[in-house]
Amino acid sequence: MQVQVRGKGVVITDALRDYADKRVNKLSKHFATLQAATVTQSIQGKVHRVEVQLEGDGILLRGEDRAEDMYVAIDHVVDKLERRMSKYKERHKWHHRGAHHDHDSPRRMPAESERDEDDADDEGKVLRRKRFAIKPLTELEAVAHMELLSHDFFVFENADTGQVSVLYRRADKNYGILEPER
Repeated sequence: MQVQVRGKGVVITDALRDYADKRVNKLSKHFATLQAATVTQSIQGKVHRVEVQLEGDGILLRGEDRAEDMYVAIDHVVDKLERRMSKYKERHKWHHRGAHHDHDSPRRMPAESERDEDDADDEGKVLRRKRFAIKPLTELEAVAHMELLSHDFFVFENADTGQVSVLYRRADKNYGILEPER
């Protein structure tokens, strides 16, 4: 699969594009069908930031890393995603899921807030709005998807209750679920 490599405020050289493509394509072995792969590179001061997002087999996998060198940042984020996918596959044996699951479109999650120190004037304002598909998941599946996205919370439709719930990571590294009352 061709990996889409983008730069935010940085020019992507052919060598950097080829390197990112080669490293990210190694992750395709974890997917039966990989629909999309995007690498976004940016520089904040002297720090190089790389974000990788993969869509395939009904899941959305996202990771980011920062380093003083763009190649090192690419290596680190790919290694993180490799470990996360291996752990996910080992714990959930996702190729044995029941037929009631729909793998046609990925479960989406709002991206992590990304703020610079100079954004202090924007405190308290809604700076980003994202829409995402929501599908029924068990609590364990929601935990797995939250871990794949590397987020501290995850919005999902609880397959057991039919209600929209919010899964969050607690300070003690366990999880909590917020359920609405009507």
